[in-house]
Amino acid sequence: MKKTIALLFGLFISVLLIQAQDLQEVLDTYFETIGQEKYLEHETMVAKGKSIQQGMETDFTVWQKRPNSLRLEVDIQGATMVQVFDGEKGWYNAPWTGSTDPIELSGWQLKTLERQSDFDGMIYNYKEKGYEAELIGTEDMEGTEVYKLKFTDEDGNIYYYFIDADNFVLLKTTTKMKIGDSEVESDTYFSNYKEKDGYIMPFSVENRTNGQTVSQVNIEEVTFDEEIDDSKFKMPEKEEPMQEVEEQDKKEEQEEEEEK
Repeated sequence: MKKTIALLFGLFISVLLIQAQDLQEVLDTYFETIGQEKYLEHETMVAKGKSIQQGMETDFTVWQKRPNSLRLEVDIQGATMVQVFDGEKGWYNAPWTGSTDPIELSGWQLKTLERQSDFDGMIYNYKEKGYEAELIGTEDMEGTEVYKLKFTDEDGNIYYYFIDADNFVLLKTTTKMKIGDSEVESDTYFSNYKEKDGYIMPFSVENRTNGQTVSQVNIEEVTFDEEIDDSKFKMPEKEEPMQEVEEQDKKEEQEEEEEK
């Protein structure tokens, strides 16, 4: 009986080791295919293009700086929506709020923005970033055989990566994120891969929720190693209301008169 248990335990450990080895082989081939080592040489990236959402096309620009600073600007009917992660905190301002004051992000919105801001991508050095990973296996995705990889973060959120088994480029991700008492699932599809300075990247990204397209992003221009000052990501101070400014000025004038 003891020998049987020991044998079963040994087989279980062997299976885990084989799975871990296969997972690393898939990741290594994927990183080699897209030119991850070349990408590690870059310090910044600026991408420009167009986004289509709810039938409206808008221009956008993204600035990224190593290790995890990001700024997104979207032109919306003559105004600019800004979303930023500075490496520690995230914030945004939006023209439809009627205010130019920055609004600090928290919770799942902050976590999502922080993940997107990772210059090298979430799955590169995933262990150091606190993710657990496993290779689920292969499956058919719309006629293409893909490797299905599962990554789980410390909060229990799950990220599935679907990598083309022949060409080793990322075709899709599925995110299952806990928001309050609910779990929200979304899909992102990647296509139109092009080479830029030795790095292979998708120039088209489609986001879907419940099978419906939410947004389509088309990148038109990418520039690496453009100088970006850290002030680009700094959250501005909130503007004081004009009434408060005027009252403060009057108070200072009165104090000056009293001193005289």
